[in-house]
Amino acid sequence: MMGGVRKLLMACVLLTGPASMAAQALDPSLRLFVEERYDDDFRLSEDGGGQLMTKLTPRLGLELKDPRSKGEVFYATDLLVRHGSGTASLEHRGGLDLGYTLSRRIQLDFTSRVYRVSDPTSLPREGVARTLAPTLYGQGRLSVTGQASRRWDLRASYGFEGAKVYEDGSQPGFVHTPSLESWYRSTRRLSLGLEYRFQGFTYGDEFSQAHGAFAGLRYRLTRPTTLTVRGGPVHYTSPEGEAGWLPRVLAVLDREGELFDLGLAVGHDLVGASGFEHALWADFASLMLARRVNDRLSFNGAASYFRNGRAPNEGAFALYESPYVSQGYAVEVGVEYRLTRYVSLNGIANRIAQVGAGDEAAGVNLARNVLAIRLMISAW
Repeated sequence: MMGGVRKLLMACVLLTGPASMAAQALDPSLRLFVEERYDDDFRLSEDGGGQLMTKLTPRLGLELKDPRSKGEVFYATDLLVRHGSGTASLEHRGGLDLGYTLSRRIQLDFTSRVYRVSDPTSLPREGVARTLAPTLYGQGRLSVTGQASRRWDLRASYGFEGAKVYEDGSQPGFVHTPSLESWYRSTRRLSLGLEYRFQGFTYGDEFSQAHGAFAGLRYRLTRPTTLTVRGGPVHYTSPEGEAGWLPRVLAVLDREGELFDLGLAVGHDLVGASGFEHALWADFASLMLARRVNDRLSFNGAASYFRNGRAPNEGAFALYESPYVSQGYAVEVGVEYRLTRYVSLNGIANRIAQVGAGDEAAGVNLARNVLAIRLMISAW
């Protein structure tokens, strides 16, 4: 495994040239997570009660650094042993991040993630899968950013997302998202942007598409805090040829400080690769907080909400419950204490719930509480 990872990163950086290769550094890392948790998900046991579990997660990584490149590739596996039912499962995660400076004005960035899991709540996007059936999910993005002038930045991107739920009635779904955008720095704090985005949705043999045009605003409120707002119309065409409009609205507030971090995102958009539909409208909101007390102790919290329905607008603006709309939320609080430079201890509490109408596609109600104590050991 280590030799394959090293060869992969080496292949990604062959374009860096002899000068940068001479200063190249490849740093391997190995981390082990040992977690004891209680989970009351009724689907995990025959009697519908909760049970204790042990989770072991080794994570192997390789980091690249040189004057023009920076990247990391990693692989992690989760071995989950359920003490109550006596069952066990093995889940997999992997990813690759690479940034390469082509010239003083052009930057190339690539990021990807792949998951093979049976717990849909462990995926990075809520509402993807709604059962405990094994799910294969991946996402990636390739972008080229160029500085056209001192004030103008241009970016061309291609995004990919795919999901396959290994359950009867589910087919693989994919989304291809090329886009073009430009940003103009009108002042030191304010930037204005324009974006065109195409979305191609594939679900089994069905294909649908959407075109969107958006305006954007990015404003630095303080040195560590930035507000970004995007919005505009999206024109969607279904596999049957029926067309409709829906709005895209997105507001993101980011703060990265020495002792306090904040992330807030609220939006309405068109998404795909859910595992059960080719395209869905989505309302979403998320909040993340991190507070570092000192070098050893820190607290964190997160809350999220999602609401999905059939594209373009089925049930999107209705105040009553609809059998075609699923929604849910998750709340997490945690504390971390670093015992040494290589060992830390975490305490985590989660509440994950499906609210509103039952999920017609899966016929289950996601509702669970998770309490966990996690030990992280950095071997190197």
